[in-house]
Amino acid sequence: MSNLRYGSATRRSKSPDSTAALDDLLEKFGKVGNAAETAYAVLREAIVTNALAPGTRLRADDLAKRLGVSKTPVREALRKLQTEELIAVQPGSGLTVKVLSEEELFEIYYIREALEGMAARLAAEKSGQIELANLRYVLADVEAAHAKGQLDKLRASTGDFQLAVFRAARNERLYRLLKHLQEHMRQISTSTLTVPGRADEVLAYCRDLVAAIAARDSANAERIARENRRRTLELRLRILRNNVAAG
Repeated sequence: MSNLRYGSATRRSKSPDSTAALDDLLEKFGKVGNAAETAYAVLREAIVTNALAPGTRLRADDLAKRLGVSKTPVREALRKLQTEELIAVQPGSGLTVKVLSEEELFEIYYIREALEGMAARLAAEKSGQIELANLRYVLADVEAAHAKGQLDKLRASTGDFQLAVFRAARNERLYRLLKHLQEHMRQISTSTLTVPGRADEVLAYCRDLVAAIAARDSANAERIARENRRRTLELRLRILRNNVAAG
């Protein structure tokens, strides 16, 4: 397997918008707890939303100044993020936002395919009227974003749709696992929705999955979820390899 990586040296510099993004997140999470809890919440959200891009170097003293706290809570937050594999030590660079290798991409997607298939099956078997109503509500957001051609909103809405499916499975441990895996992919700024025709495929996937869950067709629901994840991996690899070839 090749050692292509989801990130590049050009992305290791500080994003010009990262300071403003951290300020916004600090305002949002400023009251979640003590200084260490606040630093963790802000930095984690910055990573999974790509405000701190893969490859960005993380210096405790710089982050402490930007967050208005001492270095101790920032270091504590960085240790927690390292255990979650959202940041990693890079030789010569110290701590950086983790850059996914192609091998890691395969690992995440193979796990997601299996678990999302299970979640879809369980949703078809166990979801109640509240979960079904929520799925249809989020599906309406997906349809609206698709109709307006708003890819950023469509990406966010499809992420919400996935979470709604995971919730509908009524398995809290499974939900937490899938949410964590989803967050590892959210930090990648590129989206498969930019591939021609993919937005139409995603809309069809969401509609078909809701129909299968509502019909209590667990086998079909699992098939739909697995096929969608395999298709997403195929497109992500295409984007990754094209970017490397172009770079």
